[in-house]
Amino acid sequence: MIGQVYNIGTKKERSVLDVAEHICKLFNINSKDVIEFVQDRPFNDKRYFLDDQKLKNLGWEERTPWEEGLKLTIDWYKKNPDWWGDVSNALNPHPRFSATNLADEAQWSFQCGYSRLGRSFTEVGRNKTFVKFLIYGKTGWIGGLLGKLCDEERIQWEYGKGRLEDKKSLMEDISRVKPTHVLNAAGVTGRPNVDWCESHKVETIRTNVVGTLNLADVCNEKGLYMMNFATGCIFEYDKDHPLGSGIGFKEEDKPNFIGSFYSKTKAMVEDLLKNYENVCTLRVRMPISSDLSNPRNFITKISRYNKVVDIPNSMTVLDELLPISIEMAKRNLKGIWNFTNPGVISHNQILELYRDYIDPKFKWQNFNLEEQAKVIVAPRSNNEMDASKLKKEFPDMLNIRDSIIKYVFEPNKKT
Repeated sequence: MIGQVYNIGTKKERSVLDVAEHICKLFNINSKDVIEFVQDRPFNDKRYFLDDQKLKNLGWEERTPWEEGLKLTIDWYKKNPDWWGDVSNALNPHPRFSATNLADEAQWSFQCGYSRLGRSFTEVGRNKTFVKFLIYGKTGWIGGLLGKLCDEERIQWEYGKGRLEDKKSLMEDISRVKPTHVLNAAGVTGRPNVDWCESHKVETIRTNVVGTLNLADVCNEKGLYMMNFATGCIFEYDKDHPLGSGIGFKEEDKPNFIGSFYSKTKAMVEDLLKNYENVCTLRVRMPISSDLSNPRNFITKISRYNKVVDIPNSMTVLDELLPISIEMAKRNLKGIWNFTNPGVISHNQILELYRDYIDPKFKWQNFNLEEQAKVIVAPRSNNEMDASKLKKEFPDMLNIRDSIIKYVFEPNKKT
């Protein structure tokens, strides 16, 4: 095949840190005890996947699993210890980075794969800034993911022990943890869904309104930055933002959806939080992650429904955007942000991908909004969010379809 170029690889991404941690695991070593980061050489970049379909068409296939291949590689180097020669230069600062103050370069983190190792952003620059997060929402989905991300990115952090509605306990948390940033992912969404809030209005107010305002107020008194994971389910398509128009709701637009009590409380608290200059509000919508076993995952939800409506919506791919939220906190970005991937995707389009990548026998049925209203208590929000503000700050962010394929379906591919 002279003159042809073939990609040999897989579609599974791993960073250098991932590989180092796997090697430590094979030697029964605690990676956190032995891995050190060389100044100006973060080694946090992803090993980007290659499209190997062209080679597969010739009959090639991956036959050696990652773990087995890593063991074989280690065995080879143990038998050939002198192959590398002198690698001491790898421990020196990289000349490209050491000549600049990277802490002042907003785009450096994503150009160099910040999404996996936030620590390098603060440690590589000459102006090192200490960061410690206090996170609320320990038992929640996003709160749990934030803690895991902080561990991966070597960020100091602790979960809050206090209740949001108890202001005294929040102040005790701050005195104990001494954070630089407070991240709030606590809130009531209802189980199994927001219909729960319709019959538990006082509990919903207590956490979503009183609790969130308590935390914002305490942080303001202490001069602390607060990031609040909110919702974009406070809008619905209207004459100025019609379905299919591509015109999304912007950060400054006034919420127009109060069909559910949950959305009503969220719209109310967002409006009040605008008065706190220390707060960053992230409007999350229909969150999606690569964990298809999680019942909170929007893809998991609709794949288990008997029938679904087919309406394009803006959504949030957590695998891509949660690392961005950590970087936003480090940059002390404030105000309201539409925290969704650019563009929209419909329920049917997602389920088609689910069928193509996960279960070729998967089938589903549609019904309209009128039929849906008969099986739910409160109406649901459907809208498109304008993500241009976030895209401008993080230009490498993928559109919703590409992000779902890259972060969710490719890693889980079974067909």
